[in-house]
Amino acid sequence: MPAPVPDLIAATPLHADVLAAVHETAFAYPWSADDFATLLADPSVFGLIAADGGSPCGMVLFRTVLDEAEVLTIGIPPERRRQGLAARLMADAMTVAATRGAEKVFLEVADSNAAAQALYLRLGFAVAGRRKQYYRTPDGPPEDAVVMVRPLP
Repeated sequence: MPAPVPDLIAATPLHADVLAAVHETAFAYPWSADDFATLLADPSVFGLIAADGGSPCGMVLFRTVLDEAEVLTIGIPPERRRQGLAARLMADAMTVAATRGAEKVFLEVADSNAAAQALYLRLGFAVAGRRKQYYRTPDGPPEDAVVMVRPLP
């Protein structure tokens, strides 16, 4: 049986604790509630929270500047992955970015994160470059980021 379709809620600085809690489930080096509150206080930043029955199950943050958007972060708890949540969050956030005047969207993804890269390719992103030693890792040297870009309609 497929997972229920979650509601998407526009994130505000008041959601900083919720965003930080979701981020903590998804990343080795999570952002703090203060980080999220500061970002969302910036009018160029917007976010969406996926909530299933009021319980958060995913989040995304974008920044738009002039005609470009950037994915700042997207996080899905491990138990909710591979259910289409990231694709839905990305699609809705890209729509919002386009309404803000963005004509293309950029993101960075860890070189080792093949699942995320495959998702972004399915969403129409293409590899645009690489940032050497961009991500710190828990047990080794920094990891490269793959830079991806996609035009917006």
